[in-house]
Amino acid sequence: MSNIQLKNRVIQELESADDYLLEEILSLIQLETDKDKLIEIPGHYKASLDRSIAQMNSGNTILNAEVEKKIEKWLYK
Repeated sequence: MSNIQLKNRVIQELESADDYLLEEILSLIQLETDKDKLIEIPGHYKASLDRSIAQMNSGNTILNAEVEKKIEKWLYK
């Protein structure tokens, strides 16, 4: 598909997209065009990340395979 065809296809799809999808697409475009900008993490996310990092550093972790097993048991009870 040529560049022009691709752009036309995207425009066609955008015309029928809902607000949520349009906002997500705009965010993606902004991420790609602002690659060199620093991303500021909101305070409530930063606090959660800090807690997670502290748990990881203290060895308070679970292997992904164990989590998957627990989820499977929970889903298929």
